[in-house]
Amino acid sequence: MATKVKSKGTALLVSISAVYTAIPLLKSISISGAQSQTFEANTLDQSGAYGLNEPNGYTTAPTISAEGFRDPDDTTQQFFIALLATPVATNFKVTYTDGTPLSEVYSGTGFGFDTAAQMQDGLACTYNIQTSGDPA
Repeated sequence: MATKVKSKGTALLVSISAVYTAIPLLKSISISGAQSQTFEANTLDQSGAYGLNEPNGYTTAPTISAEGFRDPDDTTQQFFIALLATPVATNFKVTYTDGTPLSEVYSGTGFGFDTAAQMQDGLACTYNIQTSGDPA
C-alpha cells in the first residue's frame, strides 16, 4: 500500500569538493519538465483526422527549482552563485524523507539564481538547475 511521505526534511544538496552539502534555508523544491520525447509520424495514407506521434526513445531532462531565504554571507549560496560565472557540471542530490530514505543524484549543467526583496517577506532567492541525463 502506498504511503504518504512528509515534505518536511526533504533536502537539496550540492557536491562541493566531493562532499554533499545541504543548500540551507529552503522553503520548496520542485523537479519538473522530465518528459518522453516524440516525433510526428503522420503519413499521407493514414486514416483518421488526428495526427500521430511516436516515441523517439529519448527523455527531456528535468529542471530543479528551489525557493528559499537569501543569506549573502552563506558559503553554499556563494558556491552556487559562482557556478553562474564559471559553469561546470556539478552533482546535486535530492533526499526525501521516506522510510529508506530515497536520494536521487542529478548532474546540473545550467544554473540560474534570483534574489527578491519584498516588504512583507524576508530576503528571498530562487535556484534553477538544468539537469542532464538520468538521475542516479
